[in-house]
Amino acid sequence: MQGVRGFGSVGRDRLSSTTKHDIRRVLRLKRIRPILSIRFVLALWVFLSHFPYPLFSKHVDTPVLWAVRALLLNSFNGPAAVMVFFVISGFCIHFPNRHRVEVPSWNAYYARRYVRILIPMAAAIVLALPLRLKLGLYVNYILWSLLCEEVYYLIYPGLVRIRDLLGWKNLMILAWLAALIALLSNPAAKEYHNLGPYLTWILGLPCWLLGARMAERLDLFYTQSVSPLQIWVWRAGIWALSVILSVLRFHTAIGFPWTLNGFAVIAAYWLQREISYFSRRNVSPVLEKLGDSSYSIYLTHMHGAMLAGWLIPAHTQRFWWLNVVATMLFSTAFYLHVERPAHQLARRFSRKIAQRKQRLEPIGHPHTAA
Repeated sequence: MQGVRGFGSVGRDRLSSTTKHDIRRVLRLKRIRPILSIRFVLALWVFLSHFPYPLFSKHVDTPVLWAVRALLLNSFNGPAAVMVFFVISGFCIHFPNRHRVEVPSWNAYYARRYVRILIPMAAAIVLALPLRLKLGLYVNYILWSLLCEEVYYLIYPGLVRIRDLLGWKNLMILAWLAALIALLSNPAAKEYHNLGPYLTWILGLPCWLLGARMAERLDLFYTQSVSPLQIWVWRAGIWALSVILSVLRFHTAIGFPWTLNGFAVIAAYWLQREISYFSRRNVSPVLEKLGDSSYSIYLTHMHGAMLAGWLIPAHTQRFWWLNVVATMLFSTAFYLHVERPAHQLARRFSRKIAQRKQRLEPIGHPHTAA
């Protein structure tokens, strides 16, 4: 296999010694700020997009109230948040392997991925049964994005191999062409997942690869200076774009399959600037500690709403805030008792597989040679 292209080769000689030191210091970290914070916000965004909260009466009296209500109804674009999840997923999967010529153990990689993801997913599906909540990969279209990510995890070794053979540019061209072909199979689709379980992952593959490409270009982000004003302009802009795409989805013939991949491209540039912004600040993002629970929130936000629904009469929305409280409590308990133990098990299991492979390797193997 050829070495990883595009990492550490652009502008390295022109960097100051201070910048080089900062890059080496940050790239030794296992986590890149503020990815966890953004994941928490995205999970919250998906929850709020599914959450029936009172705004105004459907029969508003003035144009101003109508405009405010319309803005609020489109403020939480859940599918757009999922696209950012795809970019972040590709980034996080490729981040540990960005320097490596070859991954030490694909068996350990698969073990860690699937134990960590599938145990909480199975638990969420089982817990949905007593709540009479229909939850599945393509039931009620709640977990469709997780099915896509499972496919990306599965084919990741093949994508790395294609990258080595053809380069990033050609791999991305192939992915975008495949996404276009998938889109043309159902051009009238309004929702991203309307392409079905066999084609939706193809449509989203370029978004996932954008994140993987970001991981290899990480050192370049630490040479960029982003001011507080600039980062807030980017944040406001990405939110405004998500609102516009939501309006297009519900009030025109342009569905999410036509718009969200383009949104993912712009979101990738936004994420790059978030990383650049926090790379030059010693403060940790406010929501960083909450980011670990983002998967639990995504998996179980409907569970909490169903629990609250048993307590809230169907004819009133006076106690709508119970949805928020129930969801937060349920997701927290799920994280502490299901997701976190599954994560720890996945880490131990994959480490044992990697150590066993290392013991079985002959002396002088490329992975063990000094």
